[in-house]
Amino acid sequence: MEKYKYIIIDDEYPSHLPIQHHIKAYSNYECVATYFNPEEALVFLQRNEIDLIFLDIEMPEMNGFQFLEALQKNIFVVILTAYEAQYGLEAHKYYDRDLIFFSNKAQFFYYLPKIITYFEKKHGEKEILNRVNQLSKNEINTFPKKINNRYILLEDIAYFTVIGHNIVLQMKYGEELIFRMSLRELLSFLPPNLFFRIKRNMVINIKYVTSFTDSTVCIERQHFIISKNNLEKIVPALQEQKNLLYKN
Repeated sequence: MEKYKYIIIDDEYPSHLPIQHHIKAYSNYECVATYFNPEEALVFLQRNEIDLIFLDIEMPEMNGFQFLEALQKNIFVVILTAYEAQYGLEAHKYYDRDLIFFSNKAQFFYYLPKIITYFEKKHGEKEILNRVNQLSKNEINTFPKKINNRYILLEDIAYFTVIGHNIVLQMKYGEELIFRMSLRELLSFLPPNLFFRIKRNMVINIKYVTSFTDSTVCIERQHFIISKNNLEKIVPALQEQKNLLYKN
């Protein structure tokens, strides 16, 4: 049975106790640290490898969403809050950052079996992707798992967008394919010389760019805005694509 390590981040000690108590029913889970200060947890995570974080939102030094923004590692997170209705909408956007569950603290015992099942499923998928990622990214030419019972060639993907919890692939012949995967997982195996993120919820295949300006790209007769944060990374690739178009 695979062993999993987790930590708890919550500024209120009583909130730590039910998590540790109820998860004892799962003997392959080990609590390796508990933190009241998220900044101290970030220091710990820089030096240690864990599998799962139970995270509160309302904390004085740094709230849970600020913690997620500062977290550099690819670690699964469960948010448990006393204010589920207040923070539900904001939490929604973090599902592409390995947020696997968002729930009211009072319902933790009820949802724990579902949390465990979903976490272990996603962890297994992540391990497969990590093994794939050990190959040279530039040598990978197919999607690591089947979509609609078939393998997808990466070069046939014109671009993809994130909608809710889903990734929508726009294929070169106009077909759309929808599947569930975090954007971080998807980006981990895409060839970096071919796929470029142009904004928070969109990644393009550079070979399908037919024209571009200082702030937009054109793919399949559609124009998409490039965010300022991503502009610097993509400009050299766009210039190279422009040279190829003119050469052909």
